Amino acid sequence: MPELPEVETVCLALSKILNNSRVNNVKITRKDLRWNIKENLETCLKEKILKKPFRRGKYILIPTSEKHILLIHLGMSGTIKIISGEYNISKHDHVKINIETKENKFFSLVYNDPRRFGYVDFFHVNRIENHFLLKKLGVEPLQNDFTIHYLQKKISKKSKCVKNFIMDQSIIAGIGNIYASEILHRANINPLRAVNNLNTEQLKSIIEATKFILKKSIKVGGTTIKNHMQPDGKLGYFAQKLQVYGKNKHNCNKCNNIITQINISNRSTYFCNNCQK
Repeated sequence: MPELPEVETVCLALSKILNNSRVNNVKITRKDLRWNIKENLETCLKEKILKKPFRRGKYILIPTSEKHILLIHLGMSGTIKIISGEYNISKHDHVKINIETKENKFFSLVYNDPRRFGYVDFFHVNRIENHFLLKKLGVEPLQNDFTIHYLQKKISKKSKCVKNFIMDQSIIAGIGNIYASEILHRANINPLRAVNNLNTEQLKSIIEATKFILKKSIKVGGTTIKNHMQPDGKLGYFAQKLQVYGKNKHNCNKCNNIITQINISNRSTYFCNNCQK
């Protein structure tokens, strides 16, 4: 599933062409995604002026000049393709939005999703705080309110393991399975540790590791494990920089110990039981 860096990469690519672009037409070839696309999306979105997109957790949000929001959720296998020139719908393309930029250039934004776990929605900006996909999201890990004090408040009376804690979208928005393993390895914390046993220094290490890993991944376009591709068709190269994820029985780059793979909540988890305590 695309996580925060992959979604941020898509937002950055879209920002280059969307600001003050006009929607010429919309074609929906399949509405039955994880939730059905609204019947009137095509007519509601046509002729709207799209503004600079931004990210909330794992969701792409594109404001319009008339105070609406176009929300795109990539789900588990979704990608956005930015196409210049003519484009014919291909397999698993579910939504195509044709736009004209303020420089009078024409592009197609194509949402492709083989597994159809994603979603596309359009709603008034007044609903953003109460939207069913957004209302329970926790703090953004790259913003200033991701602090030790914030984590201490969330930890209170929680005995869950730290890996599940940092993947809880109601606590920290955007971190998924790949980055959770990488963050905890950099922070030298065992993913099975009970979160309410972490001290202030360990919480500080998690915050610093989170910001470092996410920023580094965004810089190289995210992680291509199965199907993440940047909108220009390029692959994300953070997979080449992964330290533990997918490295079962490899040597730890820190101490040369063998990386261990276990399952936590039915998710593959990788760590070094020598470095991570």
